[in-house]
Amino acid sequence: MFYTIFEFSLGKIFLAKSSKGLVSAHFLKTDGEVEKAIDFFRKRAFPIDRDEQKLELEKELFKRYFTGEREDFTSLLLDLTFGTSFQRKVWLEARKIPYGKTVTYKSLALKLKHRGFRSIGQAMSKNPLLIVIPCHRVLGSDGSLGGFSAGLELKKFLLRLEREETPT
Repeated sequence: MFYTIFEFSLGKIFLAKSSKGLVSAHFLKTDGEVEKAIDFFRKRAFPIDRDEQKLELEKELFKRYFTGEREDFTSLLLDLTFGTSFQRKVWLEARKIPYGKTVTYKSLALKLKHRGFRSIGQAMSKNPLLIVIPCHRVLGSDGSLGGFSAGLELKKFLLRLEREETPT
């Protein structure tokens, strides 16, 4: 397992990759969260080392995304090992949400033929791949932002970015 840190205007994203694909794109709220992210893998017996070259493609795609280019990350292989079967199902459906579009938790649940809208939200809150699985594109039925594990300010920023507005 390998990791790197991607920096952008609002902070840093911890990127980790296994031999199967990208396993983590986690927004770092503090510098101390890097060690916490590394410990997550080590506690599960996954050795992890920093390697910029192994994540060159991922960093390039994130760079393109944050400069306003339409990047959907579908070219990336994903490793969803750390999710339950239900979470993986929700994440893979959410991955289909097009760049610049939004859906509701309810519509996502209906696509999955699932009645529990809240459980959809709970699965989204465990999304290990910020932006790659675009949980920021999922809103409440009333148009409210709902939750976002990386913080609502970042969710607003990402939605503005995808609407081709200048992020503030």
